[in-house]
Amino acid sequence: MVKRLGQRFKQVYRQGPINTRAQEAALSRWYRSILGQEVISVERELISRAIAGRFGASMAQLDSGYHEALFEKRLFGSGILVSQLENRAPCPVVCAEPENLPFEPESLDMVLMHHTLDICENPYQAVREGAIALKPGGLLIVLGFNPFSTWGVRSMIQGQRNGAGIWNSRFIRSGRVEDWMHVLDFELERHEKHIYKPPYNRPNWLKRIEFGHKLQKLFFPFTGAVYLLVGYKRVFGKINQSEKRPLRGILEPVVTANSKIRS
Repeated sequence: MVKRLGQRFKQVYRQGPINTRAQEAALSRWYRSILGQEVISVERELISRAIAGRFGASMAQLDSGYHEALFEKRLFGSGILVSQLENRAPCPVVCAEPENLPFEPESLDMVLMHHTLDICENPYQAVREGAIALKPGGLLIVLGFNPFSTWGVRSMIQGQRNGAGIWNSRFIRSGRVEDWMHVLDFELERHEKHIYKPPYNRPNWLKRIEFGHKLQKLFFPFTGAVYLLVGYKRVFGKINQSEKRPLRGILEPVVTANSKIRS
């Protein structure tokens, strides 16, 4: 049993799903479930608070299967959905991989990664691509599933290497993603954990243990099922270079005003 859990830990938290397109399709169905809709509702509110008072010309949402914009469109001149599957989202859709974004460097004001790192093959490369596409001062928002939660425990037990679905997601540690953001010159604004309900689609049963959710949030705040990271791309100022002075040889005499008068 211990060996099996060890293998599951390595599989889920390091390798992630094999087929990212199948994983996105499975998550697209899961987001329509009762539990999925509750997660979306909480995440909409988190994104709304993160971008409150901010405006921009362009925003890209790297989607994980929801196939719908999670941000307020009126705050941006254009909102783009990046997906690996063709879908009928009510906004412009670009079919691309998160590790190879088709945007010009420093062309976006905001990048939202909605569980993108949980399903892509190379999470660090995806964050790097987002950093390249962002303008200086641009905002990066990352939403992901927390491995140190009841949801992470269920993924270790139930997930299958060749399967697809939420329990086959990667569940990357939020501290690791935060380190990547620091390496890529992001200043972190928010690092939060949310959703303390067990991962079950039983509303009546969940209502009975609602008091336990509050205790978990109070005493174990790091065990939230979803984490939120918000950071902005730092702007580095340039040092003004002074005019270059001509180099003088060591044995060359120094000509001053007094020497000219004496001569």
